[in-house]
Amino acid sequence: MLKIINFLCFIVLALPQLDARKVQVDELSKGWTLREANSTDESGQDSLVNLTFHGIDTVAKIRLNGVLLGETDNMFVRYSYSVGHLLHFIPKHNQLEIELLSPLQEANARAKELEQKGHSAPPSCPQSRGDVECHRNMLRKMQMSFGGEWNPAALSSGIWKPVTIEYYTVAILRDVDVAIKRNDTHWTMDCRAFLKTPDAENFYVQLVVYASELLDEPFIVGEKHLTYASPTLEFQIHIPKDRVKLWWPNGYGKQQLYPVMFDLKSYRNQSVPRLNSRTDSQKLLHIGFRTIELVEDKDERGRTFYFRVNGHPIFMKGVNYVPAHTLPELSADTEKVKHLLKSAFDANMNMIRVWGGGLYESDYFYSLADSYGLLVWQDMTFTKATYPIDGKRMASMRKEAVQNAQRIGYHASLALIVTNNEIELYLVKNRTDFGTEAKRLEDEYKLLFMGNLCAELDIISRNDFSPRPGPMISTPSLGVIEPGKELAKDPQSPNYGDVHIYEDDRDALAQNIYPPARFVSEFGYASLPMRSAWQRLLGEDTSDASLAALIRQRQHDPKGFIPLLRQIAYQLPFTLQNWEDNIDEFIYFSQVSQAITTKLAMDVFRSRRRNYETMGALMWQLNDVWVAPTWSCIDFFGNYKIVYYWAKEFLASTNIIVLYNDARDQLNITVTREEYMESPDVKLYNIFINTFLWKDIFSKKAIARAIGLRSSSIDQLVIPLESVLYEHHSKQEIFLEILLRDEDNRVVAKNYFYPVPIKDIVGLRDPELTLEVVGVDCSNPNLNYANSFSLRITVKYPALFVYLELIDPELAYQPHTFSMNGFTQTVPVQNIYLDFKNDSSCIRLSSEQIAVKTMNQYMI
Repeated sequence: MLKIINFLCFIVLALPQLDARKVQVDELSKGWTLREANSTDESGQDSLVNLTFHGIDTVAKIRLNGVLLGETDNMFVRYSYSVGHLLHFIPKHNQLEIELLSPLQEANARAKELEQKGHSAPPSCPQSRGDVECHRNMLRKMQMSFGGEWNPAALSSGIWKPVTIEYYTVAILRDVDVAIKRNDTHWTMDCRAFLKTPDAENFYVQLVVYASELLDEPFIVGEKHLTYASPTLEFQIHIPKDRVKLWWPNGYGKQQLYPVMFDLKSYRNQSVPRLNSRTDSQKLLHIGFRTIELVEDKDERGRTFYFRVNGHPIFMKGVNYVPAHTLPELSADTEKVKHLLKSAFDANMNMIRVWGGGLYESDYFYSLADSYGLLVWQDMTFTKATYPIDGKRMASMRKEAVQNAQRIGYHASLALIVTNNEIELYLVKNRTDFGTEAKRLEDEYKLLFMGNLCAELDIISRNDFSPRPGPMISTPSLGVIEPGKELAKDPQSPNYGDVHIYEDDRDALAQNIYPPARFVSEFGYASLPMRSAWQRLLGEDTSDASLAALIRQRQHDPKGFIPLLRQIAYQLPFTLQNWEDNIDEFIYFSQVSQAITTKLAMDVFRSRRRNYETMGALMWQLNDVWVAPTWSCIDFFGNYKIVYYWAKEFLASTNIIVLYNDARDQLNITVTREEYMESPDVKLYNIFINTFLWKDIFSKKAIARAIGLRSSSIDQLVIPLESVLYEHHSKQEIFLEILLRDEDNRVVAKNYFYPVPIKDIVGLRDPELTLEVVGVDCSNPNLNYANSFSLRITVKYPALFVYLELIDPELAYQPHTFSMNGFTQTVPVQNIYLDFKNDSSCIRLSSEQIAVKTMNQYMI
């Protein structure tokens, strides 16, 4: 844990050579010392110079050449200072001093100040078994920095985004918001260009838009007169529909993006600007053309809650995203962010929720989401706490809302902004505990989120149409339309809006624990990362005692290991009392349990898509900020857990779902086809249900059914369980393989059904598994190697949950991916592919460097 009290950061600046005409922006965050001995100052008498901090974490005092420029206290706000009158020109240097104050001391001091006024701002400290820091809601800082039930406390301080010097004459173009609408003949780009100027003087602008793929000629906005107090330029560009290809979410079509360049000239007088004046600002955006609505129609039990993109209802299947690193300055690492979002794309996800305990993500993140067709549900960075308000705090939080909305609003992927995570639920659940403070806390909540932040988000709204849904006040909630001016009595009502589901004290494979919610924006189950991830932290210490101690130390869930062990015990043959003596088994069983429970929950939600009963489910969580027992699908080092490999199948656009109705002893089979076709069509499929005995690799019985399915539709059928049993064998002795084949007899979806809990299976045998590796010929002296290996797995009997893991540290620590993992093998020979990202050196791999586990070995 990092605790920084006070420190100073000094930066020595030398003014560089300046270009004429274009606004010049120099980044200072790379190297800190800029010297150009032969440069001369050409700023001119009409020039303005800004020193802009795009992100300071968090409380700081900034001085330039000994003069206090200002103080910061919000890491989510851009701070910009006019400094032209303070700069020294070459050969003299400029000294920039940043005094960073301890976030811990500042949070405690502000909490004490509030207490002295007779007020409180609960909760004082995060819930966690591990070390945490208190009073996170006193600072506008990434809330997870203070620790929590799945993450460490890491109270970072510093410059987490670029610092720039901007040279210009009148104004600088900060952001452009582009809202999209269409009619029968044209698309309209409704544009707002947001400018900034330190002058108390109105000015003139001209703007040219270049979009060669959309427009035959540049679009010109003639001279406009703007006020310095609110310098915003609004205009519309109309584009014939036949010039545009739609942008679609992942799985429904391509993610067409069009480059659009905005070139703006600003000047004080109507006369032509001076030749050496820096008047031009530019912004290059990549625009996707789509419409998006949140449909909340009344029905017999409440209101629907689903997203309609390009007029097409879409079931949202996705995941919650936390910052890629616990230190915010590392959260925008392009390689890591790309790995995570590409993984979501590859797993057939179409929505990613940016959680409110983290950050407003980097421009790169949202651009990748555009490219991958991942719709973004964006929480503002307020989570599960009350937030004190006064004039200064309110102004800062309003600015936070405006700046971040202006920055990300144009992205095709942006689906919804929600002003907070779980605060309304927190207030409602704890109203009695708050006592006499309850009314004040609720009134402040309504003033901040309903009265101010929601209003500030209008900056990217439009009067005559809705470019995107919302904003929504809280999650979970009753949605956008239903809530009034008071808090909901039950924000978790399944009849409206969205819910968060965590039922870890009950059997997660019992379907009745999942309410028929309209939209599930959080649900999930925990597991442990693979052993090699832990070993990277322990280094040469390979003892199980050290590993067990580390696992215990990193368990932050207030309930400890009880929920995880309970879920394992419901289904798997694992002894609860002695996991420290069987760590490899514990890790494997935890990942199998997470995969089984998550798949079952997602199958239940997707099977309810008919009549818009449930129209979205987002798993908690995609990624992790450290190696620990958490709910992530991908561990801190980027390794995939079993649940991720399974998700690539159970989130497939065309899928076959099998759920058991215990009361009627029957199988409810759902076939879902989630895709868009311009012309309605019907595809014919055959469903094959193959009955296997655990003691035989070949199926014993098969039945078939034929169905026809339109695009974006769902069909369901019922099969009595007794009809798939084999002879006199009980359901403990069998399992089912369910295949969906198309007209060409290709398998387009596959599922397995186990009629009893895994621990109750009868007849499981040693599969006599062998592994053969076929790979690269390292004798070929190529400069680049395709380090891809074929793993040939041979069995004599069905192998349950076959799990592969590299055990050689030199290989395990390299980024790699198996084509599938944690699978059930019902064929004598199965080929699995292992790909390494490294192509600069030839990798030698043998079967001895791969550990193989199956559930069979723990049950015979």
